[in-house]
Amino acid sequence: MASVKTHLNSPPIEIEPADVYHANLAPTSPVKLRIATGGAGQSGLLRSLANAFISYRVKNSNIEPFTIGWHASDTSASFNYLAQNIADLSITYHAAAERIAIQQGVADRREYAWRDHWLLVGPKSNPANLPVDGSLSIFDLFAQLFRAAVDTATSADPVRFLSRYDKSAANIKESSIWTYIGQTPWSFPYSPWYHQCVEFPFKALKSAAQLGEYTLTDRGSWLSVEGWIREKMTVFKEGGDTEDDPLLNPAHVLVGTYGKNKAMANEFADWMISADGVELGSAQRDI
Repeated sequence: MASVKTHLNSPPIEIEPADVYHANLAPTSPVKLRIATGGAGQSGLLRSLANAFISYRVKNSNIEPFTIGWHASDTSASFNYLAQNIADLSITYHAAAERIAIQQGVADRREYAWRDHWLLVGPKSNPANLPVDGSLSIFDLFAQLFRAAVDTATSADPVRFLSRYDKSAANIKESSIWTYIGQTPWSFPYSPWYHQCVEFPFKALKSAAQLGEYTLTDRGSWLSVEGWIREKMTVFKEGGDTEDDPLLNPAHVLVGTYGKNKAMANEFADWMISADGVELGSAQRDI
């Protein structure tokens, strides 16, 4: 859902994209689609999708080469980018917030894109003594983390949890798990073991690895970070593919109501749900 007021007749807001993609066809071609998303941009998935879409459109529609701009944002900020006409389309990871964005009129189309998964990762030293065999639910693992954090608060190797604390889908997911077990470590009085680290996925994982902290991340980011980060950490729980799995992380494409490139945004959404788009999105997430 958007947290800013929308104005139908407001001019588009132009800000510099974090990256641009042109499929090596025409590096100086105009931006014809602005996409707001987070981890998919950092991991390189969006680059692959954007370049494939550009090549497809140029080849099959007899149009001039064009550029796609990536606006780095988390799930919550992506809705605001649609509302403010900063982006034409977003890729987000929170079904309820996406449906509210449709109700708000911020977006008028929502399509399934791909299926990612959440992972609970932490230091190889594992000071919380979490099992690695998958025998415990994510809620039981968080409960064990909480007890260990309290018990080791004054020890030489305390248990700490890193939260992105930025209204991202990852922040929303881990917050929902904490509240499920009856804990709100961000509330007063603040829990010293709850590290609020307002960063995008790659920097958050790097910090967790350097500091020896547990954290929740998505599989796409985990597979795309520098190798030394994964070498210092362990996966304690990974989401499955059943619809009721709390660590399932489906991504959806939302077409903004106010986008200046709305026709191209709809073309991209059409392509994402075509056989080519589905195959590429699934292949990238299965690496």
